[in-house]
This record gives sequence, structure tokens and C-alpha cells, in this order.
Amino acid sequence: EGTRIRPFMDRTELVNTTLSTVSHTLLEGMVLVVLVLILFLGNWRGALLVALTIPFSLLIAFILMHITGIPANLLSLGAIDFGIIVDGAIVMMETVLKKRESHPGEILTEDSILDRTIQVARPILFSTLIIITAYLPLFAFEHIERKLFTPMAYTVGYALLGALAVALLLIPGLAFHAYAKPRKVYRNRWLEKLSKIYHHQTVRLLDKPKRVLLPLIVILLAGGGLSYTVGKDFLPPLDEGSIWIQVQLPPGISIEKSKEMGAELRKNLSAFDEVSYVMTQVGRDDEGAEAFSLSHVECAVGLKPYNTWKHGRKKTDLIEDMSQKLSSLPGYSVGFSQPIIDMVMDQVAGAHSDLALKIYGEDITETRHVAERITEILKKIPGAADVAVDQEPPLPQLQIVADRERIAQYGLNVSDVTELIELAIGGAAVSQIYAGSKSYDVICRFDEESRNSPEKIGDLFLTSASGAKIPLSQVCDIRMTTGASTITREMNKRHLTVRVNLRGADLTGFLNQANKRIGQQVTYNRDTIRLKWAGQFENQSRAYSRLGVIVPLALGVMLLLLFGACGKFRQAALMTSVVPLALFGGMLALNVRGMTLNVSSAVGFIALIGVAIQNGVIMFSQINNLRESGYELKEAVIAGTRHRFRPILMTATVAVLGLLPASVSTGIGSDVQRPLATVIVYGLFFATIVTLYILPSLYYLVENHCLKRNQPE
Repeated sequence: EGTRIRPFMDRTELVNTTLSTVSHTLLEGMVLVVLVLILFLGNWRGALLVALTIPFSLLIAFILMHITGIPANLLSLGAIDFGIIVDGAIVMMETVLKKRESHPGEILTEDSILDRTIQVARPILFSTLIIITAYLPLFAFEHIERKLFTPMAYTVGYALLGALAVALLLIPGLAFHAYAKPRKVYRNRWLEKLSKIYHHQTVRLLDKPKRVLLPLIVILLAGGGLSYTVGKDFLPPLDEGSIWIQVQLPPGISIEKSKEMGAELRKNLSAFDEVSYVMTQVGRDDEGAEAFSLSHVECAVGLKPYNTWKHGRKKTDLIEDMSQKLSSLPGYSVGFSQPIIDMVMDQVAGAHSDLALKIYGEDITETRHVAERITEILKKIPGAADVAVDQEPPLPQLQIVADRERIAQYGLNVSDVTELIELAIGGAAVSQIYAGSKSYDVICRFDEESRNSPEKIGDLFLTSASGAKIPLSQVCDIRMTTGASTITREMNKRHLTVRVNLRGADLTGFLNQANKRIGQQVTYNRDTIRLKWAGQFENQSRAYSRLGVIVPLALGVMLLLLFGACGKFRQAALMTSVVPLALFGGMLALNVRGMTLNVSSAVGFIALIGVAIQNGVIMFSQINNLRESGYELKEAVIAGTRHRFRPILMTATVAVLGLLPASVSTGIGSDVQRPLATVIVYGLFFATIVTLYILPSLYYLVENHCLKRNQPE
């Protein structure tokens, strides 16, 4: 009675908010894709047929997800780009519309539609397989990154397979029934003007195709430079909509004083307008899962919805204000995190922080000295926050060292000494009292002042075998000193941990500075002391090392697919030239938007590779078909590029707009999507320019060189 239970942490709120954010961005992307389809195709019938790919592909994806046990959530649905999903259907529909536009007064036959669809079926098949192949490296991830991104690879692969089936099997039949009868097709005037401008530009470029080499080299060099200027992290900051604070109070503090300071902590944090609740946990937990001392406080801070905050106010601003306020209070050492991330980092690194430097050494005094010196250095590096030694500093201790020889001279044992000390300091049962049917021990020990006095402890008397009274100070060395309250071990080796959170600094850049300064300013015995970084650094190293092996293998598979699509290795290699230029666009985006290269943006680059190559497959297939039908090389390039201008422009535009909402979204749950989407949006923009202008010139240069070389002298 009088007790009220109120949950202070409910993760369903985070899940629901995240799903709402993802659903909102997906819906916005889908609407933009449909509007662009109507704008380009000029009629609702064709746009509707292409848009049918979205629900059908999602239906197939959901069925396969159910079969393979992949849940529908932020991680699995967050990176679906409806623009990429409909690319194959766009190419197929555009082919049918071209036939209709060229013969507006004729009845289209099934054979004529079949001939057209067969021409584009091969490039659609191979381009889709290339995009799916681009996601294969995600299956090589381990641990946290695997849980984050592998569901995405499954879902995108399933959706693309569904879209491929719709584009090859459903769209041709529906398009035939929609456009078989003679009809006047809408002519997109502005698109025709763009096509004419592009045609004239292509002709001029092919007159002097080597002109594309200089800008190509410049962009490649610029891309290499940008890759050095962008910061590098493991994952983007994931906003959980709440704050978790680890507070270390003065060592040796009583539980009563901890409760008092915890109340003061709640009072100061509750004063912020953005805070909805504050909850503190003082001392060690009952189950012993966390080896905290009684001076440790954990604090959960709930936040009000962001739309109720002052305009322009960010969570990082709130944390900075909280940090300044708490640092002004005496006795508080704080570290800021979030509930889920705090738990994950504790399991990964053994510390509640972004980074942890573990210092191994058997001499705890020497190890503590090195840890404190490193702490001073790290605090001075820009971007470092909440820097502290994770373990408590040495505490006052009463040390009693028995002199075994003297004890033996009096006919006593060490056990006699320990029993006396236990009675005086720890207490011992000297009697019992009864209350009804229950009995209670009566414990006797020194009062607190006497327990902390070496002199009074030394005045205790031992009784020798002869009955003589011997002061404890005659057989023991008793003194007050300091010593470690906790000794942590890893792999049976003693260590201390220096924890560091990062604010406004990238992981790799910070580590480079930290290692440089520690190497220059800290002197220690490398035979007895060993340093090891843990936390996000370990995850980053593991993820990037695996990508370094798997991505080249995936590129090799893509090259084989390209060879299967065009039948010539030199053309397959030419199509991959789009990749570094697309990567330049992605790197430029990260620099412009102040983002870092992390696993999320790396996944975006992986997906970008497949999407960027897709339009090259479509263009080269058309040019090769025209050459096989009798066109000269230059005529085939000019006609092929003009013929594929509209579908390439359409597929690129819908792919960019499909992920544009995700690239600018700021809601809870958008953190993983945003870098990935940003890389694809910007990178695909540059890749499209390369496909339309640079690839045709490179194709002409290479093929013309081969023709001249093969001509008889």
C-alpha cells in the first residue's frame, strides 16, 4: 500500500519512434518516385504500371523474409530505395514506349513487343545481379555490424529479385495490353530538348574524345585527396532519445552520502527544460553483474520529444550544458552515454565509453601512475570528453603485517592473530538473545574510531601459552596506508582502464593524435607495461579488415557478370571506370555534410558501386546491338547514347530521389540510414554524369584503337 511501480525505461518507445521515422522516409521516397515517373513518362498509365513494381517486390521480399526469419524493422527496411527497385521496370517500359512513339498509328503485335523486351532483358538481368552482388560483402561482417547490416542485405536482395521478376515477366504483358492499340503518346517537350542538347554535346565530345581524360584524372586525384580529409569512425552516433550517465563519487563515500549526492544530481538534471524524468541507481547491484563500488551512481535521463525543444537546440548542446553544470559540482566525475550503447560498449570493451585504453601491468602502483599520466594527456586532445581512470583511486587502508618469528617465540600461531583482528574489526558473535521462537546473535566489535586507529588496534592483547599478555603491536607491524580497492583482471592479467568519450572528433583522427602524444610524452617500462585500445576501435578494425578482403572479391564477381553482359573484357573494365568517380561523389558528400567514413557510409559505397555500374550496362548493350546491326562505331555510339538517354536519366533520378528523404532525415532511427543514403545520392549524381559523358568517349577511344590495331596493314 502506498507503493507505485513506474517503468523508467521502455524500449518499445524507441522501437515505435524508429519505425515511424523509417515508415515516413520510405513513404516520402515512394511518393517522389511515382511523381518522377509521371513527369518523365508523361502519362499516369505508364507510371502506374512501373509503380506496381513497388508493392509486388515488397510482397515477395516480405514472403522471403518470413521464410528466412528476417524481421521487418529499421535495420532490414531502412536502406530500401524504391528508385533502384523500379529501375528494371523503367527500362522495360521505356522500351515499349519507344516502339509506340515510333509507330503511333500502328497496332503493336506480340512479336514486336517480344523483340523489344528481349533486347533489354539481358542488361536488366545482369545489372540487377550486379547490384545484388554489391551487397554480398555485408554477409562477411561479424558481431555488432553483422546484426546491423546483414538484414539489410537480405531485404534488398529479396526486393531486387522480386523487382526483376516483375520487370521481366509482368511489365511486358501489362505494357502490351496498355499500348497495343494505336494511340497518340504524350511527348515530353522539355525532355526532348534535353535529349537534343545531350546529342549535340556527345557529337562534340566524340570529335575529340581525349578531352575527357584530363577531367577524369583531376576527379580521380581529387577523390584520393578527399579520402584523406574525411574522418573515420566505426558507426555514426545512434540517437536513442535518452541519456545514460555514469557518475563516480569520491572513493570510500558512505551509502548515505551517495544517496544524498544522488538526490542533488537529480535536482540539477531535472532543472533542464528538455528533461522528462531522472532516475538514479546508487551502489552495487544485487545480482553482482556489475562490479561497481558503493560510490558509483548510474543515472537514466528521459528526454521530451524533440519537436517540443527550442528551435535549433540539439541533444549535443544539452549534453554539453549538463556536463558543464555537473563539472561545477564538487565530487562528481561523470561520463555521458545512452542506455543501449552503454550496455553494448561495456560488453565489448569492458568500459562505459566510446574508447577504452587498457593498461596491463602487474605492479598496480606503476600501472596507476601511467594511467593517470595518460589521462592528463588525453584530456588535452580536442574532441575528448569524460576522460577518467575507470577504476577507483587508492583508498586508505589499515595494514597489519604479522611477524611470524616473533609470534612463534611467544608460542602463538598466525591464526590467533587473525582471530583477534577479526573480533576487533569485523566483529564476532559473543552471545544470543531470544525473541519468541527466534534467536539473534549479539555481535561485538570496536567502535568506528577505534577500528580506524593503528594505536588502539596495537593495544589489543594476545594471550601466550604461558598466560602472558602480549600487545598486538609487538608481533605485528600496524600502519595506515593506501591501496587499491579493486583489482581488475583480463585473461588473468592485471589492468587499469582509461575511458574516453568522443564529441566532435572522428575515431581514427583522435587515435592517431592520442598514440602520437602518448608515445612522445609518456615514459614507461615496455617490458612490464602494455597498452591496448578497446571499444569502437576494435569493431572498426575488424569490420574494415574484412571489407578489405571481401570487397575486392565482390568486384571480381561483378567483373565476371559484366563480361557476361557485354562479352568483352575491355568493355567490362571500362564500365568499372565509373566506380572511382562515383566514389568521388560519395567522398565529397561526406566532406560537405561533415560526416565520417564509417560502416554505414561504407555500406553506402558498396551499394553505390552496383548501382553506378547498372546504367553503363544498359548503355553499352544498346551500342553493341547497334554495331551488330550494321552501324559504324561512331554512329553506334551517338545513336546508342541518345536512345538510352531517357531511361538512364529516369533510373538515376528516381534512384536519387528515392533515398533523398533518408539522406536528410533527422528523426530518431535515421542515424544509420543517413550516411548510407547520402553516399548513394551524391555518388549516383556524379556516376550519372560519368555514364552519360565520359563512358561513351572512353568506349569510342578503346574500340576505335582496337579496330585500327586489327586492320591489315
